[in-house]
Amino acid sequence: MNTRPGTVACVALVLATGVACVSPPTPSPLAPTSPPTSQPATPTARPYNGTVEKGEISSAALEGNLLGDPSTRDFYVYLPPGYDTSTERYPVVYVLHWGIAVTSPWVMRYSLPSTMDSLIDKGEVSDMILVFPDATNKLGGSMYMSSPTIGDYETYIARELVAQIDSTYRTLPSRESRGIMGCSMGGYGAMRLAFKYPDVYAVAVPMSGHLFDIEHDPVWEYARSKYGYEPTDFGDYASMDSAIRLLMALAAAAAPNPSKPPFYLDMPFNIVDGQAEIDPEVFLKVIGLDVTNDIRSYLDQPLRLNGLLLYRDTNKGADPADEAVEAEIHRRMREALTEAGIDYEFEQVEAAHCMYDLTPIIRFMNAKLAF
Repeated sequence: MNTRPGTVACVALVLATGVACVSPPTPSPLAPTSPPTSQPATPTARPYNGTVEKGEISSAALEGNLLGDPSTRDFYVYLPPGYDTSTERYPVVYVLHWGIAVTSPWVMRYSLPSTMDSLIDKGEVSDMILVFPDATNKLGGSMYMSSPTIGDYETYIARELVAQIDSTYRTLPSRESRGIMGCSMGGYGAMRLAFKYPDVYAVAVPMSGHLFDIEHDPVWEYARSKYGYEPTDFGDYASMDSAIRLLMALAAAAAPNPSKPPFYLDMPFNIVDGQAEIDPEVFLKVIGLDVTNDIRSYLDQPLRLNGLLLYRDTNKGADPADEAVEAEIHRRMREALTEAGIDYEFEQVEAAHCMYDLTPIIRFMNAKLAF
């Protein structure tokens, strides 16, 4: 499905279907106003050599979000073989999903736990814990951001969930033993959170991440051409082009507005004389979410990542024009990292979007995390 040219097409598709195609100031440590309610994870079926458990967290950071999304969320945890019979502590990798995945596709559909079992069994990687959080919302995806409209997903993922996992499982509770990864929307989230919270994560693998150059992405013009009216409810929202829904999801983080139910955001477009126009103020706020701003924030902090791997698929099967734009945006992202003096590695795989073997990513985590 090619709705438009440009790098955000895959993310827009994810928001529409749930299938992967899918300047802030220097932060200070965040803490929830009240501690999250901790509930022990309960075992589910064990189809792997390791254990996959389902847990629950009640997040103070998500409470009161204007969209009314739940503050209590499920998560999944992969525990390596022998966890139940050992006394060892393990590194932890947080795996961020794309788009509107109800449960992490890495657990249920693409079986990252079985990949882990195989690599551990072969002796290619050491034992580690994987955590799969839920970051969905009514607009299709939180983008792992924060605002009064969507709630504080940054604190929820980087502080509350980390604290609950460290208190519930035998982890190595230090940044050197903690990594973060994800694809598409999850790739963007992995890079943003790693740059914003290097005191929490020491290793990051953003996979086929998007939103690296929001200002110049052709999604704006394409969505404008499809915007014929302002939606008044979520039924209208569901019927709109996926590119419009993507920009509305971004506006919910960048331009929240408590006086504009039911979406509680300033729309990225206005209808003027029967034609859609890009709202210049919302445009500036949305492009402020570009991950290049997080690079500047990261450089102002004393800590540095111990490993950063940009892993990119070629979006095999997509329109060649889309792939060309995507490739250029990733090239500029790598150029920005080089100019900033940030060490990183880069790999590219010939594959459909987010549909590939995760073995190289797990090996990278194994090499960079402290055991």
